[in-house]
Amino acid sequence: MAKSTEPKSKASASAAAPRTASKASAGPAPSFQSMPAGAPFFELSRLMVVGIDSNAGRLIQKAQTSPNGPWPSAWSVIAPGAWLIMTAGLTKDGRVAVVAQPSGTVGLSFITEDANQIGPVDKWNAPLNIGAPPGAAGYQKLSMANDADGRIEVFVTDNQGRIWWIYQNPDQIVQVQKTITPPGTTTPIVVTVNELAPPAKMWSDWIQIPGGLVTVAAIRQGDGTIALFGINSGLHLYRCQQATAQAFKATDWTPWVQIDTGQTGGFTEMAPVVGPLGATNLFALTQNGQVLHTRQQPAGSNTWTQWATPGYSRVPKYTLAAGIQGDGDIVLVASDQQRIHEFNAQWDANSQNWSGWRDFGVSLYATRLSLNYNADGRLALFSLMLMPNGTNALATISQVGIDSSEWDYGWTTLAEDNVKQIVVVRDLTPPV
Repeated sequence: MAKSTEPKSKASASAAAPRTASKASAGPAPSFQSMPAGAPFFELSRLMVVGIDSNAGRLIQKAQTSPNGPWPSAWSVIAPGAWLIMTAGLTKDGRVAVVAQPSGTVGLSFITEDANQIGPVDKWNAPLNIGAPPGAAGYQKLSMANDADGRIEVFVTDNQGRIWWIYQNPDQIVQVQKTITPPGTTTPIVVTVNELAPPAKMWSDWIQIPGGLVTVAAIRQGDGTIALFGINSGLHLYRCQQATAQAFKATDWTPWVQIDTGQTGGFTEMAPVVGPLGATNLFALTQNGQVLHTRQQPAGSNTWTQWATPGYSRVPKYTLAAGIQGDGDIVLVASDQQRIHEFNAQWDANSQNWSGWRDFGVSLYATRLSLNYNADGRLALFSLMLMPNGTNALATISQVGIDSSEWDYGWTTLAEDNVKQIVVVRDLTPPV
């Protein structure tokens, strides 16, 4: 097997105050509601990588053995069989959820962690078939986000470039009769009360959202609505968002707005993230390898700033990831065409003050980057590398401390080869 060659890295330092759970996060709203006031991040969470192996097509996962803990050597199978494409996120109560396409069918499956996670072995519920969009023969991109209620909403682009949407139906209100004994009496009475109950139908029908895209990214915004960003076959970049916090039909979305210009040209990658002021920020990579930035102003609105640059790159970049560091500010990580890894930290969201791009590592091979944070708030960077044998290896490093611009010197190898696709999530309910 080809061995991971992700090299060691280092960077210069700048520090800020620790971030607490009261600040903005890229995670779904229910996560904060379960934390004590002032508690730093998700103290009991762990990072998990969900992926598909390119050898047998297995749907697999690997997670830290404890919050901020080490990574095991072996990967675990989530569900039997072979799988073609997947995405992952969190349920309303913090369990990891996966939507994936089994080989040999166009129907998509929804898989969640079992709520009973007693013991050291991860448990997963059996796949639930949520059907397929009408006429779809395959998929180009899957994306998942939590809405204002914490319910999961899934977005796909099919082989024809059509955009489809499906969501978990909200709980229903049912009337139940209860026997109570009023205070000061000994005679029970029967009263009728309203209670929430699971919906009769767990998932909506597939709904087509007008437009045509190759790739789509969904993000839960600060006000609970979901925003979509997408790139079409002509590399034009578009955005739209839910016009209401509870969207149930295609008309509950704003129209698509094309946001590339003659000056920007087309875009190849996008990285949306909710910043410390509660506004959605979009970072996108131009065809010329420059990272550009636009954001909501004010937060929660459908008005956006003009394109700006958080720092010019003399060597064009080819891959980009955005994350949130310990004080709630945004951190960008990218790799350029010389395969140098660089980070750019936002020092102040009000003034849009940035550190500028700083080298902190290098890779021998082309890579795809992902960012998420540990339970103690340190950012973790994941590098999916294209190896000479045609398969992908996976390695990770973390910041040395909350808000630090220094990173671990040595990379931890998570897979030497045979990783086709990954999504990094925070498991809020690890086994105990």
